[in-house]
Amino acid sequence: MSRPIQQVKWKRASDDSYTDITDAIDEGVLSATPHPEAAIDRPKGYSVRLTLAPDSTDLAGALQEALLDLDPARMVLHLEGVEEPISSLPVSVSKVPHLGTQNTAELGVPSEGHDKLHGHI
Repeated sequence: MSRPIQQVKWKRASDDSYTDITDAIDEGVLSATPHPEAAIDRPKGYSVRLTLAPDSTDLAGALQEALLDLDPARMVLHLEGVEEPISSLPVSVSKVPHLGTQNTAELGVPSEGHDKLHGHI
């Protein structure tokens, strides 16, 4: 279960404002992991996968730094097929990109952000 991201903004916990990073990524996808118990109709978890453009060194560095942050970063996601953007979604970096060899970053959505995503995937 996944949905493409049309536009994405993000900020680390220490930042005052969001930065639009849409041009720095080649592809973005919000995915849901199905719950292993069939009786539970909510996903077990959610993740954001960003494939960075090869020249996105600033974003790659910021994601590397955010890996060690104690407080989650925040994202604003505009998903394909969803009218209103999902705002102030908490995310934590779980996989950092290494441009040139592995351009994908993964960010997990902690449980406090799950309610913002129910019904969108």
